[in-house]
Amino acid sequence: MSKKNKIPIFPVLFRTPEINHLYESIEYFGTSIKNKTNSECAKNNIFTFRLVPEYFKLNLRDTSFKSKIIPQYNWGYSILLNDSDSIEGYMQRQFNSKKRNILTRYVKRLELCFNIKYNMFYGEMPPADYDFIMQSLYDMIIARFEERNETHKNLYEWQTLAEDTYEKILNKEASLFVIYNEDEPIEISLNYHYDKVLFSYISSFKIDYSKFGLGHVEIYKQIEWCANNGYKLFEMGVGGMDYKRRWSNNIYRYNYHLTYNGASLLTSYKARISGTKLKLKEYLKSKKINEILPLINNYLTPKRKNSSNIVASEIRPIDGLDLKGFKELSLLNNDSFLLKKHVYSFLYTTITHSNDIKIYKNNSENLFIVKSAAQYQKITLNV
Repeated sequence: MSKKNKIPIFPVLFRTPEINHLYESIEYFGTSIKNKTNSECAKNNIFTFRLVPEYFKLNLRDTSFKSKIIPQYNWGYSILLNDSDSIEGYMQRQFNSKKRNILTRYVKRLELCFNIKYNMFYGEMPPADYDFIMQSLYDMIIARFEERNETHKNLYEWQTLAEDTYEKILNKEASLFVIYNEDEPIEISLNYHYDKVLFSYISSFKIDYSKFGLGHVEIYKQIEWCANNGYKLFEMGVGGMDYKRRWSNNIYRYNYHLTYNGASLLTSYKARISGTKLKLKEYLKSKKINEILPLINNYLTPKRKNSSNIVASEIRPIDGLDLKGFKELSLLNNDSFLLKKHVYSFLYTTITHSNDIKIYKNNSENLFIVKSAAQYQKITLNV
């Protein structure tokens, strides 16, 4: 009796017993990776590998096995680097001067406004740092998706990720890329590694810093890391978000690989039925049938209301500013914490370092002022 095995390629990236058993080697962009394991797998099983990027070629070991490739209605986005590439070289090829200036401005502005550090944890990482970073990533995801009134698609597997990823980092099968402001993580990306492919699986950032385009900064810095370490691909995976399209020079389609024992008539027949079902599924997906239920659920889900209404005035010159009735606050004060997003937006717009501003509050009017040496902005908090 045949057994169906449905196995996603991402995030395991070909590191499964089934892949090693079935395929002698895997090829991509002129590179061939030999699989070491050559043990037997169940002859009557039907293996369905989904989300296999079309640029990967999987070479079977056993000539009695067959593999049907069924296109999926999913597109992937990645950055293909040259052997002697650099971040500057890639951006020169990918973007015109205007777009290059916009993207590099995010990096420069972030570093001008804060004391920024970058760290790639790969091969080694103190356990306490791991626990702290993973908890920080989880908190960022929750906060960001609550703001969007959505649920992150990977939260169902979070416990497994938290338990399994540390060992993968030590084995250089995974990494955590972190952007810090001082010692505060403000953007984190959980990555998986396969040969010279870096796959950004889950990333998020602190919503207070949204003005600074941290998603673009993360991509910029991870491409830089890939180029410096001889990587061929920076993978951003499935989903055609605008920022992925903007950065990608290698847009591809995903495939199912339906692999089975072609010497067995019964298994071949069942594989044919499985293939027909997968084709029907992808046809319905192409007609957007799969989007109907999420739209209904989104419509029926009660929308969260903002707990506060914050209004920021335009930024003005410091001349004539009267601080009578105001008291100075720390940015870490509970009241000013609600204003961080507006304070950081002020830093971005005025190109001011966070050490060079002051925050004041007028209790009677619930009015805040953030000021630099030359400019200020009034912020009203209506709870």
